[in-house]
Amino acid sequence: MRASSVVFGILVALAIGGPASAAGAGGAGFTVNVTLSPRAADRLARLGESIELSAYWYGEATKAAKKRADEMGQIYFGQEKRLLPGSGGTVVFDGASFDAKKLPWVVGGKAMMNLNVYTARKKHPDNLLSCDLFDDDMALAVAQPIAIHCKLIEEH
Repeated sequence: MRASSVVFGILVALAIGGPASAAGAGGAGFTVNVTLSPRAADRLARLGESIELSAYWYGEATKAAKKRADEMGQIYFGQEKRLLPGSGGTVVFDGASFDAKKLPWVVGGKAMMNLNVYTARKKHPDNLLSCDLFDDDMALAVAQPIAIHCKLIEEH
């Protein structure tokens, strides 16, 4: 079991990013800074639309934990969502839904995190944004704020 490497990574994240960066259960908390292109900011402001962020923690199941894995062979640790105003800004995920007890079930005791950012669809039925994607080692997310930039889909 290599859960000790994850624990070491979380301790490093605490030292670098401070308690706010690694808050929450299992040290899964992180911060996201969302910026928008001028056209995207203008469109969301005119519509009064918000931005939704969705974080999903997962890991590749060990051979011993394959029975606990989903159809992709992954172990699910939890998910959190946050809302931002249509102007963007900074949001903190506390990691409270991250189930650290499952770390021994994944290869290397290493959790990954997927972060998606899109329009909240409160005022418009479709997603209007094309945003950077974060899908990487959870320790990287905990270590420093994640920068996400969004444009209108039509700007690409």
